[in-house]
Amino acid sequence: MDLNSPRGTADIYGKDLKYRNFIEDTAKKLFKNFNYAEIKTPTFEHTEVFNRGIGESTDIVQKEMYTFKDKKGRSLTLRPEGTASVVRAIIEHKLYSKRLPLKVFYNGNMFRYERPQKGRMREFHQLGAEAVGIDNPVIDAEIIWLTNRLFEELGFKNLELLINSIGCVECRPNFLKEFKSYLEPRLDKLCSDCKIRYYKNPLRIFDCKKTKCKEVVKNGPKIFNYLCDNCRKHIDSVIDYLKKLNIKYEINYNLVRGFDYYTKTIFEVISKQIKSAQNALGGGGRYDNLISQFGGPDMPAIGFAIGVDRTAILMEQLKIKPKCFNGFKKVYLIAMEEKSYPFILEISKVLRKDFICEINFKPKNLGSELKWAEKNDFGFAVIIGEEEASEKKITIKDIEEYKQYEFDWLTQKDKLIDLLKGK
Repeated sequence: MDLNSPRGTADIYGKDLKYRNFIEDTAKKLFKNFNYAEIKTPTFEHTEVFNRGIGESTDIVQKEMYTFKDKKGRSLTLRPEGTASVVRAIIEHKLYSKRLPLKVFYNGNMFRYERPQKGRMREFHQLGAEAVGIDNPVIDAEIIWLTNRLFEELGFKNLELLINSIGCVECRPNFLKEFKSYLEPRLDKLCSDCKIRYYKNPLRIFDCKKTKCKEVVKNGPKIFNYLCDNCRKHIDSVIDYLKKLNIKYEINYNLVRGFDYYTKTIFEVISKQIKSAQNALGGGGRYDNLISQFGGPDMPAIGFAIGVDRTAILMEQLKIKPKCFNGFKKVYLIAMEEKSYPFILEISKVLRKDFICEINFKPKNLGSELKWAEKNDFGFAVIIGEEEASEKKITIKDIEEYKQYEFDWLTQKDKLIDLLKGK
């Protein structure tokens, strides 16, 4: 009997969980600042939600979805991404009937059947935001700003924004006609998947990671040059607003996104710190037709998503240390002997109102205890031996500044707390 976790899943604990909690807490704080409200959707949906939303021709629908039948024979699918489920919820509950734009964010686990590798698991965690009901380019700039700001808050440096427009139902057919004409004599140079994409959805060829396919499309026609007046005006306005926000950008004419629902603005945030082709941190775009395709009103929308697991791995790889999100300082209470514990508990009862505290439940060598405290991000160590316990005295080490202080617990309690708070 195999009792290990299934292939492509992982137990998350310790340092990994700390990174993920920091990412999620930072995102939630930022979403609140931008006035996005949380929404939670089911872990599985009727399969049609994803077939219709993501697109029948995408690799996700064709190869990667976890689809099963329930006891009544209905086809259900574990969600492989967040947007389609959010759109379904918005339509089902008529959330669009309230003041627009409707601005929501989500955070949850997703599922895709693919070959597991570092940063790409079969069960993974994703967070994102959606803004529905407004086609004003200002909302495009806000979503991009929010995405960029999130990675800045997490500690990433040297960020670069890649932006493109993939047009709309009016102008995209003209491009696709030219693009297919360009590809036709070069079909033998495409991979087997892209040969199928040529007939089903040629735009997906831009998203292929194989070198030979990239070489084919590199010199081909660019959708940006086929935009209608409305799409051109829209992307020009988005760029103008990004300049107002001092957000650096680069127009990447070969940029597409992996789902069929995107229209007009699409974008990715990459980190120049990551010296590999896999340097995309997150991205998104506008999907003005998806809500009507789901049977809702004709209503524009835009959103973005990031992979929490991949972001955590990249933070650790780049040695980006999570800050203590809630502002609490971490204090390690070291009892040098068994007789010290009554006083340690008395101290911890007060300090835990304002600080994260841990107690060493088994007295050990002081040097090893201080090394452990430093390694685990404790800012201060309170050291209580027999003499301190009997006289109600406290010896405290500032681990970061390598300074030591002494306080009388009965008369200098407030001064001690001010020190820990950095006052």
